[in-house]
Amino acid sequence: MLSPRRSDGSKRMSKELVFVLEPDSGRVTIEISQTARSDIRQLENDLGAGINTNCAKPAVASSDRRPTFNPDLESFAAPDNSTLCLYRIYHNSITDGPGRRSVIQVAGCSIRCRGCYVPQTHERENGSRVSITSIVAEILANRARHDGVTILGGEPFDQPGPVAELVSRIKHHGIHLTIYSGYTIEALIARKESSVNYILTHVDLLIDGPFVSTLAGNAGEYRGSANQRFIGNATIG
Repeated sequence: MLSPRRSDGSKRMSKELVFVLEPDSGRVTIEISQTARSDIRQLENDLGAGINTNCAKPAVASSDRRPTFNPDLESFAAPDNSTLCLYRIYHNSITDGPGRRSVIQVAGCSIRCRGCYVPQTHERENGSRVSITSIVAEILANRARHDGVTILGGEPFDQPGPVAELVSRIKHHGIHLTIYSGYTIEALIARKESSVNYILTHVDLLIDGPFVSTLAGNAGEYRGSANQRFIGNATIG
């Protein structure tokens, strides 16, 4: 519980804050939703100015790895699901799932939540057609830098075939896998698609539900809004 001192030396209690410490980098991430602005200023005085982050919004822009668009791949979905419409890959995220994550961010979203933190990912044209093989190679090359991989968007389930192939290859290497979706798990199961069912039954953690801006305050770690749920490996009936 944060108990900052006033300028006169007295203390006042504030809401409980979550601190994520990274001893190797010296970085501190703090969950400050619904924290009074005066308390935030006190934290800045004590710790220095920070960088605002949220799910799918990495703190360090230089970690952004944008692939080069391949004009020879014109169709959105290759017949063998060998390519994915990718927005970017970034590493060392501590806001997109448990531990330190490498993040695969797809391009294209049919849900387009109002107030989305990354609206630039809504359009497929903002991404690049990239082979699943090259994405997995990037993840494996940086395996020492992460505790797991997160797939988010955009909307991953708008590309169920390629994402199922990506999930299969990542899980083959025993890597912890989290996926975000703006759809609820009930809506995904109701689609009765083999690729969707494969993803749901092979990822370790699903964070489901649309971003609702009015529920963004005090949403808790890893979630954009409080309606979103943490769901472990699913069983499809």
